[in-house]
Amino acid sequence: MGADEFRDVVSRYLEVVRGVYAYETWRNRERRYRRMVAKLELLMDQGRLSTTSPYDMTPEDVREYIAHCRLGQSPSDMVHEINALKQVLLFVDNNAVDVCLNRNPMLKPRSRGCRRRPPMDDVLYARILARSAEIDPSDYQMVRAYAFVIFCLNTGCRNKEARLAVLEDLDTEDWMFDIVHVKGEASYGQPRKVPVPPDARPIIELYLKGRERWLRENNVDSPALFPSRSKKSPYLTGNSLRKYKVQVEEDLGVTFDLRQCRRTFGQRYLDNGLDIESTSVLMGHASTKTTEQYYSRRKLDQAVESAKGIWDRGDRRRSSRMCCRCPFME
Repeated sequence: MGADEFRDVVSRYLEVVRGVYAYETWRNRERRYRRMVAKLELLMDQGRLSTTSPYDMTPEDVREYIAHCRLGQSPSDMVHEINALKQVLLFVDNNAVDVCLNRNPMLKPRSRGCRRRPPMDDVLYARILARSAEIDPSDYQMVRAYAFVIFCLNTGCRNKEARLAVLEDLDTEDWMFDIVHVKGEASYGQPRKVPVPPDARPIIELYLKGRERWLRENNVDSPALFPSRSKKSPYLTGNSLRKYKVQVEEDLGVTFDLRQCRRTFGQRYLDNGLDIESTSVLMGHASTKTTEQYYSRRKLDQAVESAKGIWDRGDRRRSSRMCCRCPFME
C-alpha cells in the first residue's frame, strides 16, 4: 500500500508543479520519481524501511534511503535526489528529510570544490574531423553520427537544444545556428545564436543531403534537424542522440560525453582569443562565473604570456620617454 500511496502523492505533486518547471525539467523529475519508487520498494523488501508511504516515512527511513543511493550516485546527483524526496514529503506535510539531515549532517552531499572537467584534447578533436572527411557518403547512419558530434563541438548546444532544433534554425548561407529551445526557456533562458565554424561545415552539408534523402525514402515528414521516424513525435529522444555519440566512440575506439563537447566549444573560443564575456554569451550563461567554474577558463600559459606582454609594452614606453629626454640632459 505504501508504494501505491507514494505513486499517488507523486502524481498529485507533479500535476501541481506542471507548468512551473520547464517541460524537460518536469519530465526529468517524473523519471526520477519512477526510479525512486523502485528503490523504495527494494529497500522495503529487504526490511530496511518501516514504510514507503510519504505520509509516514520517518527520518530513519530517509537515512536508509539516502545511504542506499549514495553508493551509486554522484554528489551533484544526490543533491537532486534528496531535494526530489523532500518535495514529495513536504507536499503531505512530512519534514522527515530536514529532520534526518539535521540529525545526520554527514549525509549531506559535499561539494568537491571546482567541478570543471577538462575539454576534449586537440588530438581527439582532430581525429574526429579527419575521420568525418573519410566517411562513405552513402553510409547515412555514420554521416549522421559524425555530423551530430561535430555540430555539438562547434555550436556548444546542449542535448535538448540540438534535439528540438528544426531545419530552419540552421542558416547555411551565413552559417549561423539559432538556438531557440534553450535551457530554462519557460523562465530564465534566452534564445541565442552562434556561428558555425568552417571546420564543421563539410560534414553538416553532407548530412543535410543525406537527411533529405532519408526523409523521402522513409516517407517521413519532420521539421527536426535530427528527425525521428516515430509517428508520435518528429523529435528524437535524448537517448537516441546519445546513441549517435556512441557510434563515433565505437568507430574511433574512444570515449567522451556530450557535456565534454560543450566544454570544448567554450575552451576553443577562449584559446583562439575570444574574451570570456563573449564566450559566456555564446554558451548561454547568465554570468562568466558559470562559464569559468564549470566549463571553460583561459589557460595559465596564455594568461602568463598576456601578463608578460603588458610589462613588455610598459618597458618600451618607458624606454621611449627616456630617449626623448636625453637631448635635454646633455
